[in-house]
Amino acid sequence: MDAWLVDLDQVAPQDISAHYPEGLTEEELRRGAEFVHARAAHRFFRARLTVRRLLAERLGLAAHDLRIHYDPAGKPYLPDQPGTHVSWSRSDGLLLLGATETGPVGVDVELVRPATSSLDVLTFVYPGVPDGVGADTFFHAWTLLEAAVKATGRGLTDGAREVDLAFGPDGSVTLRGITGHGALPWHGHTALQPTRQDCPWAMTAFVSRELPPVTVLTWPDRAGDLVRSPARASDRPPSEGLRPR
Repeated sequence: MDAWLVDLDQVAPQDISAHYPEGLTEEELRRGAEFVHARAAHRFFRARLTVRRLLAERLGLAAHDLRIHYDPAGKPYLPDQPGTHVSWSRSDGLLLLGATETGPVGVDVELVRPATSSLDVLTFVYPGVPDGVGADTFFHAWTLLEAAVKATGRGLTDGAREVDLAFGPDGSVTLRGITGHGALPWHGHTALQPTRQDCPWAMTAFVSRELPPVTVLTWPDRAGDLVRSPARASDRPPSEGLRPR
């Protein structure tokens, strides 16, 4: 599996298109125009163009030759490269992109920020959260849940009930399986990644049929705040309660 973590605010127009935002579809331009704030629109445009650039380079294609379609549930796929499976996620100004040939994949990224309502949101979507779970568990569980429903293409509304998460006494969260999607096992992984000064950590999650160790590459290379990857437990500041899994 190849994976990239991109700081969209560090992506210059020349990184993704000589004539920014050339290369977007009419639907993407329409969606971008719906954003109230220009910064949000540019992040959306840069995310879509970055996805095309990185996937096209991986496949040995020109970015304008790469076709990306979406199934009825909104899951992206490459109609001309059916053996390559892709997934991506955005959180604020971050983009996480994953690509593999081993089968369906789902990825998710969330900036780690304290929120008193986090566990309330999680328990509403996933009633299987046990009593007594600490708030530091939220980002492990939420990203793993999101990545799982992206891998199956079911989305949170229909897919969350199919995901079986295990909550450990130490705050860990693991994926036990996803029901109704074949006999082969699903594998999940979460990890903290260093990001930027205003929000120094992000949680990333990957779910696929076969999950070798995932090295998250940072792009563009000059993004100095994204140089350490993959995250290690020793990278975690002493005051940080989250545990990489």
